[in-house]
Amino acid sequence: MTIFPYKRVKVTEGLYIKQSNHFYYTDFGVRDSGEQRYTGRRYVNTGVPGTGFIERESESHSYHQFVRGYLNRQKPSYWRMLFGLEPSYSKELERARVALAAADHPLKRQILDCYVNALTIGRTEERLERVVRGIKDKIGHRSNKFLVSVLSHYKGKISQLEHDMQSVELHLKDTCTPEQYEAYQEMVEAFTGVAACRRIWHLNEDAKEKYVQVYFDLGIFDFMRSQSFIPVLRDSKGVHYYFLPTHILVARSTVDFDLVPIKGLTVVCQELAIEETVEVISSRLGDAASMVRIPEMDLTWYFNHVRPVMHFIGAYDHLRELQ
Repeated sequence: MTIFPYKRVKVTEGLYIKQSNHFYYTDFGVRDSGEQRYTGRRYVNTGVPGTGFIERESESHSYHQFVRGYLNRQKPSYWRMLFGLEPSYSKELERARVALAAADHPLKRQILDCYVNALTIGRTEERLERVVRGIKDKIGHRSNKFLVSVLSHYKGKISQLEHDMQSVELHLKDTCTPEQYEAYQEMVEAFTGVAACRRIWHLNEDAKEKYVQVYFDLGIFDFMRSQSFIPVLRDSKGVHYYFLPTHILVARSTVDFDLVPIKGLTVVCQELAIEETVEVISSRLGDAASMVRIPEMDLTWYFNHVRPVMHFIGAYDHLRELQ
């Protein structure tokens, strides 16, 4: 158990710093340091290293509350640190190794194997980030060439780790054919229009309010790398659905997930007629205009738009034809 928020650490001969014991949140392994920052949009870690989403522009007040909920949990908290509630590379690495030993699906083993390697590198980088933060605190507003040189040394180590990280991450383009990957990128582009829908509801028969508002985003799962981020659909039961080039990854956690082949999944879109929404849906969903079902997974979502949803389903069907 960690009791103190800082510890005294020797970083070079004659130099000691106060290193924070709090987890240091970064977008390491998510996007490159030299990469354009996507018009300033933040990467939001969802509580486990290597998994999160990119905050999108939205006028939805509830979406902003949803994002702030995760960001508030990233603020340093002594009690969260004391009780081990902050993210931990070491704990996640242990869980990932156990899951890898039990995995029997080839792609699942590949994902977890890459995840274990990525976590090993990420653990080192996160520690170095806390060292860098400690050196910066020591420098303060003073000019000190010695401290700056030490700082540059540690930043160089982090840059090297960024290159190492790319070599161990699972690249989605390596899991499919070039034609499938091209169709996948088209589907991801179409998905951005669906995620931008102001309101999305998940039909949950077990909930008190059967129609529960959820949010779709582009994100990352277990440090997987793609030309674009990965479409993530959420339901109201805490399950996340990541669309990959050949499978839908059904994630209950970062190490507890199933892989369902796209080839056998039908995604059906239906525009809602006015008479359908007036009595049953309108009182709960207001301006619902379309519905998407995945019958094989017993999933149903409602949307307040039609055109972007239809466009996405068309792109998905094209990808499915290439399986």
